[in-house]
Amino acid sequence: MNKEILKINNLKQSIWIDSISRGMIQTGKIESMVKNGVSGITSNPAIFQKALTNEDTYDNDINKIISSGTKDPKEIFQKLSIKDITDACKILYPVYEKKDSKDGFVSIEIDPKFARDTEKSIKEGIYLYESINQPNVMIKVPGTIEGQPVIEELISMGINVNVTLLFSRKMYCESAVSYIKGLKKINKNQVNIKNVNSVASFFISRIDTEVDKIIDGDHKGKIAIYNAIKAYEDYKKIFSDKDFKDLEKLGANTQKLLWASTSVKNPDYEKLLYVENLLAPETVNTVPEDVYNEIINNVNDYKSFLNEEIVDLISESSISEKDFESITDNLLSVGIRLFEEAFDSLIAELEKKLP
Repeated sequence: MNKEILKINNLKQSIWIDSISRGMIQTGKIESMVKNGVSGITSNPAIFQKALTNEDTYDNDINKIISSGTKDPKEIFQKLSIKDITDACKILYPVYEKKDSKDGFVSIEIDPKFARDTEKSIKEGIYLYESINQPNVMIKVPGTIEGQPVIEELISMGINVNVTLLFSRKMYCESAVSYIKGLKKINKNQVNIKNVNSVASFFISRIDTEVDKIIDGDHKGKIAIYNAIKAYEDYKKIFSDKDFKDLEKLGANTQKLLWASTSVKNPDYEKLLYVENLLAPETVNTVPEDVYNEIINNVNDYKSFLNEEIVDLISESSISEKDFESITDNLLSVGIRLFEEAFDSLIAELEKKLP
């Protein structure tokens, strides 16, 4: 166990890695990360697009899949990604077991083109879950309005859900409520509620990238952290309410907040800005490889934000609540579009390999 990750774990936060590829699995890189204390993996279309474009480790499997008669690029991609996620789930399973099914998850995203289509998302979520067939897989569902029934339905079936692309507190709260609704619908004769888990992926750096363009210097690099801390306050309120407490008595788990997009985009900011300032119990920080390396190779004095005084930075800054809401709404739309573009690029790469 890396001493720096242990410090973070001692503050009751998990570190996940926001990266996966066939090469990382085959070379033992993921196993090494797990030994260092990484306790989960997140993936998305952009991550798989990068892996398929930059690695030749997929070529043999692609040829085998094509030779077996599969000609649809999306089907080929699903077979490749399902294998990667399945293998990663097996590597993380000892963590899942040790943590009593509360950590050790690997996430795979539903086709981003279904972000606004409830029925197709539910169908694909079930397909991915059944195909991977590992208890520690999480299905990523965008936190759109159309995604709320998807969260509820998958959770009610005992399928773990990672709600992704959350930028606003409003949509985070909606997603937490959808999770609780799903828990209430669980058939206790078919699903053990204590094994059902969800995280809410709350995006950080992209907010500062946009907000920093329109606010004064004193508040630059601070609004995203403030927004996340306020979301954590929402989390504490929602999961201390009687509505959830009754479920908790039956063994239900809270839906942990997961900090996503935690690499700084502004080179003037400290590389661990979104690690050092977002430490709190029952949270997860999923970090890209460069942030992971920064954590394990540097000595830091980590502290929880729970003891810090929270100042209303949005009110203090020159941005209005309405403008901030408009920014977070736009970031969700842009996030979906970027994942769609990555997915299209990935499919185009696979089409080139077809005979």
